[in-house]
Amino acid sequence: MTVEATGPLVGLKVLDASAVIAGPWASSQLADMGADVIFIERVEGADTMRLTGPVHGGQSGCWVAMHRNKRSLALNLRDQQAIDILKKLAAESDLFLQNFRPGVADRLGIGYEDLKAINPELIYISISGFGPTGPYSDQPVYDPIIQGLSGAAFAQGGDFFKSVVVDKTTAMTTANAALAAVIARSNGAGGQHIQISLLESILSWLWLDVYWNHALPDSDPVPTYSVWYAPYDTSDGQVSAVWVSYAQFQNAARALGRPDLAEDARFATRESRLQHSLIMRAEFGAALKGFTTEEALDALRRVDVPSAPVLSLDEVLEDPQVKHTGIIVEDIHPTAGRTVTTRPPAHFSKTPTAITRPAPDRGQHSSEILAQLGYDPSVIEELRDGGVIL
Repeated sequence: MTVEATGPLVGLKVLDASAVIAGPWASSQLADMGADVIFIERVEGADTMRLTGPVHGGQSGCWVAMHRNKRSLALNLRDQQAIDILKKLAAESDLFLQNFRPGVADRLGIGYEDLKAINPELIYISISGFGPTGPYSDQPVYDPIIQGLSGAAFAQGGDFFKSVVVDKTTAMTTANAALAAVIARSNGAGGQHIQISLLESILSWLWLDVYWNHALPDSDPVPTYSVWYAPYDTSDGQVSAVWVSYAQFQNAARALGRPDLAEDARFATRESRLQHSLIMRAEFGAALKGFTTEEALDALRRVDVPSAPVLSLDEVLEDPQVKHTGIIVEDIHPTAGRTVTTRPPAHFSKTPTAITRPAPDRGQHSSEILAQLGYDPSVIEELRDGGVIL
């Protein structure tokens, strides 16, 4: 049952005309914090992510999490009447998101200058694959394309992250930028246009560690985390174990029956452990194969070395710490039935967040939203009959 929105962003109005993940997951973060998000869907067909993964009752496993706390308005943006509706909504919105290919929004009459003329205080966010200009700007793009181009796949040993890390990184970049612009507006800056690309977002995200040798081109190169951060095999599974300080390294070596490594000069400093990281990994890898996962974790945890088992997805849901946090929640969706998702991860002491709306059906709130704009019920039905709305 829908209840009144809660959270620190109550009162913020967001109009999201984006698709797939980078834009929609950005508005999801705003919606989870209480913003009133109207998601524009297409009359002519469902968003890709409605049909990606398991689907039941018009909702995919991805969709029920990504579009909760939002309202859905389905518009045919090839019809001028739909454009007029979008402009009326933009006139009373704080934020507008779109991820059409560069130039498309302008051709539709909903580019930055078009909406700025209606609402000078509007924060307009354009998300694209490569940016608005440049040799690749008009090319179609999805997450794996940027993973390949950015060095992300190379850093994974020539494979993709098994997640849409580029889209989700871009979504977080977008949400951060949107809130920064809201603060700037409250300080007198007014509305503005924010350009965000998948390529730039992931390069910034990768730079701290994957590109650290490029950050200091005159220094001696050091193997990156991506070369040697990987689980270790045990006799019956895998563990993740990391030692950053010298004390942790020495404790790990002794706990695993290799006190000789604790005194090895090759591993005496943080810099030398990085320089000899592959040798170090091979030594510890050989030692850990003589332990069961439980034995390894017991030995490492007794000496305060950060470590954990490598869990399957099902095992994660049963992990005692995960269960203790309460982040995994179950609900009944009106059409999809039983759903399991994560609650908003940030805990606000004074403005708590909540899941107040289930992910909507396509166009579920079209009549409600148009009525709030002042459209007569008979006009709304005419628009629906004419294929302008769903």
